[in-house]
Amino acid sequence: MGNCCDCLNPKQDIVAPTAKTPLLSAATQPSSQAPVISPGLPARSARQHKPGQEKNELTSSLDALTTVSLSTISTVPSLDKTFQDHAKLYNDLYSTFIDLRKCLHDFKAKFEADTEGIPTIAECLRLLATRCGDTRLSGSMTKNCIQITYDKRNVSEKCLGPPEEVLETLELYNRANNFIKNILARAPQVQTSIRLILDEELKLKREVTKADPDGKLGPNPLRRTTENFSKLHKLPVYIDTIQKYTGRTFKEIANGSRILFENT
Repeated sequence: MGNCCDCLNPKQDIVAPTAKTPLLSAATQPSSQAPVISPGLPARSARQHKPGQEKNELTSSLDALTTVSLSTISTVPSLDKTFQDHAKLYNDLYSTFIDLRKCLHDFKAKFEADTEGIPTIAECLRLLATRCGDTRLSGSMTKNCIQITYDKRNVSEKCLGPPEEVLETLELYNRANNFIKNILARAPQVQTSIRLILDEELKLKREVTKADPDGKLGPNPLRRTTENFSKLHKLPVYIDTIQKYTGRTFKEIANGSRILFENT
């Protein structure tokens, strides 16, 4: 197999992005020249959190993730639009995260027959390197994304095992990396926008009250607004979980992918 650029050097640190984006700002434009980053993980003492404990905590947090549905606030159309826009922003991010997890599941499933139980990403990449045989592979790394470039005919001629399986596995690898890039580019923006709304909670609730000064509509508008904010308060934690899982996944992929580009 061919050599990848030295961007897969295992000594390279993956540092956290900092995003201070305005409310409902446009999506990030990742630069091909940007250094590799992944969302920062809080520094933790090994004495306080063992790897197994952190893994269990993350798994529990993943199980809590869900979509969000916010009630309509007809009395204040601008606030209602803000609620619905941000619900969509988060739900789109969540949907991409689900796509990533499914893609990783399908990728790992390609190797379950050769491992005891569900393989790790590192095990998958070692097995993929073996299956590629003398295939000429090249890799490029941009911000939070690695892409494998290959010639389908060369893969079919040089790989070990069914060519269609190896080609599909390579495609799953590239697809997973694209999902990772997308999530890590958008998550900080979505989180910042939601936090800006939460900072305005009291002010926005007063606007709902002022929109019906005589109380003709009863308590429903304010009750629905309060329920919406209660749901929004959960989203920064959900996004933290999505970033943490995605960042760790990319780090595993980056560290394990070197074997794909070593001379054999």
